[in-house]
Amino acid sequence: MKHITIKTTEKLYQSRTLDFYFKGMRIGILDIETTGLNPAVNHFILGGLYSVPEGTLHQFFAETRGEEEEALEGYLDVLSRLDLVVTYNGRHFDLPFLEKRWKKYSGAPAELPYNLDLYLVLNGHSPIRKFVPNLKQKTVENYMGLWQSRDDEISGAESVELYNTYEKIQDPALGEKILLHNSDDILQLSRLLPVIGKSDFHKAMTTLGFPAGPLTVRKIHTGKDTLTITGEQRNCLFDYMGFQFHDLAVQSRFSGKRGDFSLEIPLIRDQGLGIVDLRAAGLSEQDFEKYPGCSSGFLIVEKNSEKQYRELNHFAKQFIALFLAETGLV
Repeated sequence: MKHITIKTTEKLYQSRTLDFYFKGMRIGILDIETTGLNPAVNHFILGGLYSVPEGTLHQFFAETRGEEEEALEGYLDVLSRLDLVVTYNGRHFDLPFLEKRWKKYSGAPAELPYNLDLYLVLNGHSPIRKFVPNLKQKTVENYMGLWQSRDDEISGAESVELYNTYEKIQDPALGEKILLHNSDDILQLSRLLPVIGKSDFHKAMTTLGFPAGPLTVRKIHTGKDTLTITGEQRNCLFDYMGFQFHDLAVQSRFSGKRGDFSLEIPLIRDQGLGIVDLRAAGLSEQDFEKYPGCSSGFLIVEKNSEKQYRELNHFAKQFIALFLAETGLV
């Protein structure tokens, strides 16, 4: 098994929108190569990870299928040091593949960070899909004017064919082509981050979920008179049940066994509006006064059945942080 490290000066795109959700997090860019799409029968052969805090691109290359476990172990160790990884279709392929292959060897779940999947952001929350023939990564790269930044010229399928030959004859030139394909995918993916500016990113985060301290928010639902936040516990597991928080009748349930949580917060309904009481929740109005729907300690999070996604997500993040701090759960 080879562990290749490449120092890079690649700068990661920054914006206020990204900072809104991910400021201060240890970020990586992830892409893997496999012998096929089915983790039940196919193998992990190469894991690439650009660790932004280190300024290092790591590649763990299993030169034969027999080295898969060793390559997985090294790769997941580096991956576990991050809070967030950016992928392209990683939620449906890369991360589930890693989880299933690692469980085959260890019997235990892999410790994986939050995954920002740019493919899902574009597929569900951007008009770009109307202007391109497909949403393959290279197609979107071309749309964003990044075609000159790529050196590799092979596809994922061709990479598998090269690996099958490489495993038999160990030709260094073939190995270099496979490694270049992987590293180019990763660096190009890091350059694709500005594409979030061409999406309704706040809506995407409401739909796809976002990290909130040791929790991951998976869904925010506005009901008849309740705002419900549900999700997963990530870094620590605990049990808790409560029915009051500050001046609100908040139903809170945290299950360490299931690794999930839910918070049901009163929602005021008035003339087609959904409103939360910031003061009763113990939150500072100053944190929300930039929103036009914030006034006199109240925040509008829904108008005529249209969710105000940025306001909803901001409220969820602030409320969770205050709740965890004041209940002493973390």
